[in-house]
Amino acid sequence: YERYVEQGHIIQGGFVEGLSDGAGGIASLAIALLCLCGGLVSMTRLMKVFLMGKARRYIIMATRVNDYVAMLIGALITIIVQSSSVTTSALTPLAGIGILPLKKMLPLTLGANIGTTVTALIASIAAYTHDAIHIALCHLFFNIIGILVWFPLPTMRRVPLHAARLLGLYASYFRVFPAFYVMMTFVAG
Repeated sequence: YERYVEQGHIIQGGFVEGLSDGAGGIASLAIALLCLCGGLVSMTRLMKVFLMGKARRYIIMATRVNDYVAMLIGALITIIVQSSSVTTSALTPLAGIGILPLKKMLPLTLGANIGTTVTALIASIAAYTHDAIHIALCHLFFNIIGILVWFPLPTMRRVPLHAARLLGLYASYFRVFPAFYVMMTFVAG
């Protein structure tokens, strides 16, 4: 144990092989974040170019569906790609450039949150242990209860929509605000 775990090195190959574990981890994290941010920026620019033509008409038609149907669409898209982050990351630039109204983004995002629980349910069924199924069902019901609290009543729906508009306003005036918000919410919190 002492030789392999306490004195051993985690990094044993790859492009950061010559670095220490700490330096290699930091370098890998920095490169991963650069790739992620570069990919999202590129995706946003490409979507803007593609969606200014005929596709815009189809997206506008899709935004005319009932909010509950939009929630179902968000869930289905997420089930297909098996990631609510991909669904939300693909739709956020559309809301940012004004093609997807914020009022439609909310049900699509809530549907994506429900859709992501399907992956957890499938994984829990594959593991077939009481704890795995229990956690997957907790994930599902947590999202369903959140939707029941924030979505059915229009007055409650205004709270996250107003918060999103306010955060968007701050981000448009202060470019460092999104990074600050993420750090304070997810890292320091």
